[in-house]
Amino acid sequence: MGDNRAGARFGVGVFTTTHASSAQEEENLALGGRTVQSSTAIYGEAERAIDTSPLTCTHTAITTSNPWWRLDLLDSYYISRVFITNRPDCCGYRLDGAEIRIGNSLENNGNDNPRCAVLYGVATGQSVSVSCGDMNGRYVNFIIPGSSKILTLCDVQVYSTKVKKGVMRINFTSSLDMSNPAESNKVLNEMKTTLISEGFSVFTLTWTKLPQEVKPETKLGPCTNDTF
Repeated sequence: MGDNRAGARFGVGVFTTTHASSAQEEENLALGGRTVQSSTAIYGEAERAIDTSPLTCTHTAITTSNPWWRLDLLDSYYISRVFITNRPDCCGYRLDGAEIRIGNSLENNGNDNPRCAVLYGVATGQSVSVSCGDMNGRYVNFIIPGSSKILTLCDVQVYSTKVKKGVMRINFTSSLDMSNPAESNKVLNEMKTTLISEGFSVFTLTWTKLPQEVKPETKLGPCTNDTF
């Protein structure tokens, strides 16, 4: 490689999305959401599931088909886990078969969105935490398929993995022939390896401009009487 490339300077942009660990989850997203359900009985309004009290519960109409409850988070999130509390007085078995569905569609009232889990064996008054593996969605639904069903939820909490987004610009010098795609790709791959070692999990590398040699700046000499 000729010495004429030793001082070439280049720039690359790094567009990053870093997911924090579950220990760094955001606050309970359900607190800022809106709720609705298929029907209401015994004063069991839909918002009771997010009023922070495990002693106030929702209640759909008695023995209906496919009862459901939906939480609108008002924005799309990567949902790491959903926390549910069953009713404390009786009939804990009624929650058996309840499906948790998460997604961005309101087709069939949101009940056709991808399924996170199916609940079984949640005892009377018991609270459980269900991992949803960072499923993306605005709506969190509970639905019990079948006839003659009752859906009661006493506390629902939704947590999302923190996502940090940003842009970094890196300037560097190289003696490589960066006009050669093989060489420029090699540099990006080396940067990728370095970023992964620094804890970045999702990111995109892109040239801010096509690699090209930057000529050294010309420095002016000292002024003389005939120099202006």
